[in-house]
Amino acid sequence: MDDAFKDGCGDDHGDDSCPICRGEDLDPDFLAWVEQAAAQPGRAMTAKEAIEWINSL
Repeated sequence: MDDAFKDGCGDDHGDDSCPICRGEDLDPDFLAWVEQAAAQPGRAMTAKEAIEWINSL
């Protein structure tokens, strides 16, 4: 993940509960989905919907 998250993800949740803070690699399919969604014009889902979706993984 390069240096984008070298100091953790920025949330105040405790580093042990977060795969980003633990330095784990994210699923390549998930990253491809995020990149594809980011390339689309407009909003794919609201922030609340995104949080609910991420928490369901």
